[in-house]
Amino acid sequence: MTGSRRFSAADRVLINGSKSRRVHVVIISGLLFAVGVGSLVLGKDHVPDHRLVGFVCGGIALAVIIALRGAWAETVALTIDEEGLWYADWKLPLVPWCHIGDVYTTGIRLRPLLRINLENSVDFFQSLNTNARGRIRENNLVRIDHLLIPNGALEISIKDLIPLINDFSSRAGDH
Repeated sequence: MTGSRRFSAADRVLINGSKSRRVHVVIISGLLFAVGVGSLVLGKDHVPDHRLVGFVCGGIALAVIIALRGAWAETVALTIDEEGLWYADWKLPLVPWCHIGDVYTTGIRLRPLLRINLENSVDFFQSLNTNARGRIRENNLVRIDHLLIPNGALEISIKDLIPLINDFSSRAGDH
């Protein structure tokens, strides 16, 4: 070895989705459900169409839970290893290190994002099958020249993620 660090089986980082996402789902759906039940039980004299309001709020609460069911599972949301980077919300296969460029924060103060610039992005996207290309067309986290990860989507902050990604990227380049 000439001083470059080689990967071992332990050199894989798995990061789960944010626990705060689950809390937000519970709070939002709980409030909607409470308004719905309150309207059904107590709204007879105070709320016109109290049944409609109750059922609509209950339905929306159920829809929020179903739509965000991925937030319930404590599954891996981000994988960083010797091969590359994979993030569940991109709906992409693993992005090899040869296509990953600069990594930095961007966005506005209220919605910071981790931006991962792509190198040879045309080659990467052309290597995807038709199904994968179709899934990313309307994905706001996947752009032609970069990928995004919202702050708060993972168990760790994006500021802590940057050095981790850069470390793996530099070690992959040492091979």
